[in-house]
Amino acid sequence: MTLHAAYSPSLVVLSVLIASVASYTALDLAGRVTAAHGRERLAWLAGGSLAMGIGIWSMHFVGMLAFHLPVPIGYELGRVLLSVLVAVAASALALVVVSRPHVGLPALGLGALCMGPAIAGMHYIGMAALNVPASMHFDPFLVATSVAIAIAASFVGLALAYHFRQDESAGGVARRLASGLVMGLAIAGMHYTGMAAARFDTPGRTGASVGGLLATGQLAIGVTLGAMVILALGLLGATVDRWLRQRAELAERRQQSQKLEAIGQLAGGIAHDFNNLLTAILGNAAFVLASTPVDDPRHADIREIERAATRAAELTHQLLAFGRKQVLKPTPLDLNATLAHTMRMLTRLVGEHIEITVVPDPALWDVQADPAQLEQVIVNLVVNARDAMPEGGKLTIETQNVTLQPGSTSQHIGAPAGDYVLIAFTDTGIGMDPATQDRIFEPFFTTKGLGKGTGLGLATVYGIVRQSGGSISVYSEPHRGSTFKVYLPRLAEPVRDASESAAPAAVSTGGTETVLVVEDEEAVRQLAARTLFVRGYTPLVAHTGEEALRLSEQHPGPIHLLLTDVVLPRMNGSRLAETLLATRPDLRVLYMSGFTETAIVHHGVLQPGTDFIQKPFTPHALAVKLRDVLAGVSGRR
Repeated sequence: MTLHAAYSPSLVVLSVLIASVASYTALDLAGRVTAAHGRERLAWLAGGSLAMGIGIWSMHFVGMLAFHLPVPIGYELGRVLLSVLVAVAASALALVVVSRPHVGLPALGLGALCMGPAIAGMHYIGMAALNVPASMHFDPFLVATSVAIAIAASFVGLALAYHFRQDESAGGVARRLASGLVMGLAIAGMHYTGMAAARFDTPGRTGASVGGLLATGQLAIGVTLGAMVILALGLLGATVDRWLRQRAELAERRQQSQKLEAIGQLAGGIAHDFNNLLTAILGNAAFVLASTPVDDPRHADIREIERAATRAAELTHQLLAFGRKQVLKPTPLDLNATLAHTMRMLTRLVGEHIEITVVPDPALWDVQADPAQLEQVIVNLVVNARDAMPEGGKLTIETQNVTLQPGSTSQHIGAPAGDYVLIAFTDTGIGMDPATQDRIFEPFFTTKGLGKGTGLGLATVYGIVRQSGGSISVYSEPHRGSTFKVYLPRLAEPVRDASESAAPAAVSTGGTETVLVVEDEEAVRQLAARTLFVRGYTPLVAHTGEEALRLSEQHPGPIHLLLTDVVLPRMNGSRLAETLLATRPDLRVLYMSGFTETAIVHHGVLQPGTDFIQKPFTPHALAVKLRDVLAGVSGRR
């Protein structure tokens, strides 16, 4: 005679709850195993497997206790413990699979084919532990169905755990909760399908006639409480570990930022001194070149000196950019327009083997930035992406408006909460390991071969972005590509200068005006004086601010322009200009410097109306700039 089975509704609901909590715990612990390394990883793997395994087994066992027959039911302890071990082993397999750096669909499928039958095996071992005065038979179709459900649930669970393992956002928690509920229902579905596959007939016997655990409601409550305590400890450990890791990562980012700041100070100081030397080299090379016939063999040698000095000047410019010590001329910008203009120039540079997709936000906010420097950021990041895809790939560039909340600022170094314009560069290249990411913005650090890079491209990007008031972050995994995200502050009230127009080209670089030259570096001082003299100007030369004041007092005629270095001994160029303007109000001022952390700039941004020429410069560049200032094309006076 076939015995009719019944279920306790409360215990069925309790088993589904345990399955859902265990599934959420599994998703949460997958992230901890992924984030850990070495012995810590092994400890999380062991603890996570134990918590998950006991959680899954508890759901199964409570579901078994919810099953009632009109005869006494008991359980053989040895087989019950064996089913626990199988559940823990299946959980360990799941955590090993999802914590690997890269898991594709084949690996997820193979993991599900191993994990699903293991969970089903746990269930049927538990069924074999039954002690009942009736014979037990199984419906092959329902058994196969329960195994199929276990495999499908395992695949979905592995895929969700892999996808959400590093999602630490508030939305990630909600997604894990929803996924845990779905997985819990699937696991419970597998269990009750397996239970439905069993049929009990009398007369007969399954299991031993004496001993074992007696199925009672108290046993179900005890198993549930024990499982919940273990799962709660697992979740508490994951929460504490996440908090500690966030604190450690924040401290590490702060230390990295301070290191980059120190390197930037050193790089900027070196570039400042080097710029003075390059100014003299380029200037004197220009003079020698002008007096050397083209057919003279020395002409080519001088050209090579000039090219080398120009290349050195470019390197010092990059060092200044990294150290945030270059002069920026920010204007209101439409980032989409700047990106479109720059990409037209980069098409040939990138090559046909790379597919570029630009996704602009049509309602993008304006930003305040230096157009030339922003183009340099785009170029450097595109070139970096190209070099990361030597065999070809895809580069996606996106712009969008973002608002960083106070809780999200930890992932963006130096970016306070507020509105930002984001431009993201995502490639499908070779990616980077964490050690490389830690040094990616250091000057002269490169992963390219000898002679294939200076190691200043990303350092320049970092300096420009930070000096523009923004921040940059990178996310990458080996063999999975990289994403660089640049955040620029939103311009709250964009004001376009309608009067702004292109400066007319100077028709002459000569003149007859009197120019007071103040420069403490002798080579640069002599070069400037010679440049002015050969073009018809009358130069008055001083090496300090005090000497310049004495020359001004002694000179009976007009002084039309002050050409002064910004950094001078005892009296800087800005203070000198203010003192001279008190007695010579018509005086025009042109500042020169190889270093921008001075009185004429605020955090590297040129004050409105200030005329400035960056060292190193050539005699022709100085003459053109000086003529423009005297003609009133630029400047405030």
